[in-house]
Amino acid sequence: MKNVIYNYYNILVSDINKDNNNYFFYFNNELYLFYLVLNDVNVVRDIYTFFKENKLECFDIVLNKENNLFCDVDSKKYALLKIKGILKYEVKFEEFKFYPVDKIGSDWGKLWGERLDYYELQLRELGYNYQTVLNSYGLFEGIAENAILYFNMTKSKFSDEAFVGIVHNRMKYPCYLIDYYNPINFVVDYSIRDIAEYIKSYIMCEDYDVLNVIELINRMNLNNLMFNLLYSRLLYPTFFFDVFDKIILEDGEDKDIVSVLNVVDKYLFTLKIIYNNFNKKYDMFRIEWLYKIKM
Repeated sequence: MKNVIYNYYNILVSDINKDNNNYFFYFNNELYLFYLVLNDVNVVRDIYTFFKENKLECFDIVLNKENNLFCDVDSKKYALLKIKGILKYEVKFEEFKFYPVDKIGSDWGKLWGERLDYYELQLRELGYNYQTVLNSYGLFEGIAENAILYFNMTKSKFSDEAFVGIVHNRMKYPCYLIDYYNPINFVVDYSIRDIAEYIKSYIMCEDYDVLNVIELINRMNLNNLMFNLLYSRLLYPTFFFDVFDKIILEDGEDKDIVSVLNVVDKYLFTLKIIYNNFNKKYDMFRIEWLYKIKM
């Protein structure tokens, strides 16, 4: 990868480190991240241009010698980011920013349905070495199908104002600068996408407290449409499918899914607590299996 960096950017580095699919190094005492681009490059380019034109804060993408934002490496797109600030600085919920744009939110029902079709094909290829994944898939597939139905019903019923803007492909808890200001992580979607993914990531952590989630949602003052979109996204078990994707794409191991299975009870309990706390404030759809979950 050192040769790639030199050929594209004329930067000669003596030491480069790998973190999953990404690489980082120091040059002239500044940190750079050579980042794999998974989002649509046209979306990344448009959003990055929007940020720069409006002087909004994000990491800089370094142009290569061909004056392009992206590089082709082994049939994959990469971008070189110049990193500023303390990477482990945690961005709190109250510091989250929302940049509205005149666009339409994604059709999650359609996208999630297509992903389930894709996963069904992948299941046939996993084999007997992935019994834990195979045995647990049915539960999460069923919950995902509920999320699709909930999203479609929400879009059909409510005509409140929809808030769409620049958010993140994945919002993590805790959220650090390295993820929050990374322009490769930006997408255009409903504003509640960030908070839904933030909550689901929080559930995976040892310091999780469902009361914090209730307080956080209370502070948002959402309309019926946006609240039910939030709930539909909470219903979609991203954390399971993200690990499933990693197993498929990076030749992971069956045990990688165990950390997800360890939080299933917390996750389902959270869905019921949120429903019980907000079903009178917002016009929510009844989910029969939630009533069978013991408090």
